[in-house]
Amino acid sequence: MNFYIVLQNESFDDQYKPGYLQCPQKDSLGNIPHYFSRMINLKKGDYIFHYANGSILAIGRVKSSTYVTQDESQNYPVFRTLVDYDLLSYPLHIRSHWEEISNLIPIEYSPFQKGGRDNNGYLYPCDDYLATLLLRKIGIKNERKNLNKALLVTETKVEAQARIGQSVYKKQLSELWNHQCAICKVNIPEILKASHAKPWKDCTDREKIDPYNGLLLCSHHDSLFDSGLISFDSSGYMLVSDTVSNANPPIFDVSDSMNIKIFNENLKYLLWHQSYVYKGNKSP
Repeated sequence: MNFYIVLQNESFDDQYKPGYLQCPQKDSLGNIPHYFSRMINLKKGDYIFHYANGSILAIGRVKSSTYVTQDESQNYPVFRTLVDYDLLSYPLHIRSHWEEISNLIPIEYSPFQKGGRDNNGYLYPCDDYLATLLLRKIGIKNERKNLNKALLVTETKVEAQARIGQSVYKKQLSELWNHQCAICKVNIPEILKASHAKPWKDCTDREKIDPYNGLLLCSHHDSLFDSGLISFDSSGYMLVSDTVSNANPPIFDVSDSMNIKIFNENLKYLLWHQSYVYKGNKSP
């Protein structure tokens, strides 16, 4: 079971009434955008957040695999998937909750721009953390009255899957780093964190649990790494932002002369962190 966000806007009414999702196979230039071809991945039982005109208006459940048919009005091939729509009594306005939602929006394949406006396109992925947040917000706003039992069970299942995934990831990461902080070597299990280099929200399912996508860090260094205030180059040397370098009093156990042993498999993930998470030498 997976979650998706579909940007229907002006097509919502046309697709809600007959109960399906539909989009072209190619754009007007003959290209195959990811937000069209992603329709192929839909499976029976997947959930859809239906977005139109600034809000999530319904939650749908996929009834069939995607198939190809002819558009009745334009007479060109399209992807179509049958969906059960559960129309919300009180739609969830995305920008009203943007501060929380923005923390879970991926850099790649995001349905929304900075500020919460929707991107161009059609079908976008929605990971477990974002799905859980949206389900909670929708449940509160609608007082859970029109959310069916299966959806409430799904919210619990999503949270459990995320916890299990994190637990397995930390165990593997701990073994990889000899059960100690990669930077300061502290080995107290209670304060060691499994820190992702490429954030969970930007990962594929495989990357989320790849032990090379991260470092085992104490709480102190995890906070700095996770917030992008430090990073590491391809040789394992620490990169320190101006925010940290200029801190007064100085921040303990942080220096651009510090070096950690890294694996070749770490390199692509650390490059992502350096490029998209690390705040560099710019003050906020």
